[in-house]
Amino acid sequence: MGKLFGTFGVRGIVGEEVTPDLAYNLGLALATHLNGEGKVTVGYDTRTSSVMLEHAIVSGLTAGGCDAARLGMVPTPVLSFGIKHFSCDAGIVITASHNPPEYNGFKFWDEEGAGFVREREREIEELFEKGGELKNWDEFGRAVKADALSPYLDSLADRVPEIDQELKVVVDCANGAGSVATPEILSRLGCKVIAMNSQPDGSFPGRLPEPTPEHIQELVKTVKSTDADLGIAHDGDGDRTIIVDENGEILSGDRVFALVALHYLRGMENPRIITTVATSSVLDDVAEQLGGEVVRTRVGEPDIISEYREDSGDLGGEENGGVIFPDWLLCRDGVMTAIQFVEYISQTGEKVSEANKTLPEYHQFKKKTDCPDKLKPKVLDDLAKKFEHYNPDRTDGVRVVLEDGWFIVRPSGTEPIFRCFSEAQTEERAEELVEEGMQALEESINKLK
Repeated sequence: MGKLFGTFGVRGIVGEEVTPDLAYNLGLALATHLNGEGKVTVGYDTRTSSVMLEHAIVSGLTAGGCDAARLGMVPTPVLSFGIKHFSCDAGIVITASHNPPEYNGFKFWDEEGAGFVREREREIEELFEKGGELKNWDEFGRAVKADALSPYLDSLADRVPEIDQELKVVVDCANGAGSVATPEILSRLGCKVIAMNSQPDGSFPGRLPEPTPEHIQELVKTVKSTDADLGIAHDGDGDRTIIVDENGEILSGDRVFALVALHYLRGMENPRIITTVATSSVLDDVAEQLGGEVVRTRVGEPDIISEYREDSGDLGGEENGGVIFPDWLLCRDGVMTAIQFVEYISQTGEKVSEANKTLPEYHQFKKKTDCPDKLKPKVLDDLAKKFEHYNPDRTDGVRVVLEDGWFIVRPSGTEPIFRCFSEAQTEERAEELVEEGMQALEESINKLK
């Protein structure tokens, strides 16, 4: 992992790691990477620092000779869509996704609307460290405002027919960028929409942007109190979707991904699902049901896209509820995920709880602990030795697969922490596995400090 780039993009606390100076120099580095020519789309989420950083990064881009198409505040998938819609050479979205409001960051996109591969991230980092090439005053690029949201919504509406039955849907956008897209498109498709936390506000007054069970309890209450058919929760930039069923039960991101896969891939011959080492075994069950296969990569959207480009695929996604529809966009699209899920429920006539019960039951536990970034490689090596008798998977972190479940211990690419995920078919066993992983992790960290 580079000094700047984490699992996907650059991210940190505003005023500390993330500053206008950083934004300007990243923009200049990208312009230099593009040989001082071409057009770059720029968008941002609702964070209070986003407009400031947008001005700075656009200044760097234009000072380096590139034109900038300023999309304003849009969900991340709209930025990806805008790159191809406006025939741009690259894109930048200013977002810290699910992180708290004091964070912000930058994700870089290529001409196909996919996140930069690791090699290009390293090239940007090298140019950033050396300093980009500043053009003469008469070679500066131009910055213009552009609307990608309207054509994005129109294209979505064209792809999905009107919903067969009027479903009541509660949409919780976390006061994030999804606020300008999901309530509108679901209404346009015939749903009765109850919008909550859907006024853009970068201080996230309704809830924190990560759609974890503890953060979306008001959504749970609202679904139950309004007798809604389901609830939809996004993260801060609208590229992830979590579902709440009609009884207020929360479906994990893995299960949302799995049900969308059943709907989107049904009838396809030998579908190939690309996901990560941290995703539930329920994806393997779905692939078997569809007559397809699952391919697992390192955690991170760029790694899924790299696998897709190498050997193709029909659907991609992660355990956090981020689903990639390669024939639509080469990025996670929470708005499209929500639409596909709603269409599935509409067409089958099932309640969300009934659809969920068609999948095998798994129980998961997730824990985390602090760990300085500099210790992470040593901790991983120590853990691999501890579990070497299990022949652990080192694709990303340390993944131990047993007959009755699995657990993975891996460092965060964006925060100074380690995470441990576990899964088993009983809650008791899943808890035992996560405790086994966490005990080993904490012992390694304490030993190496």
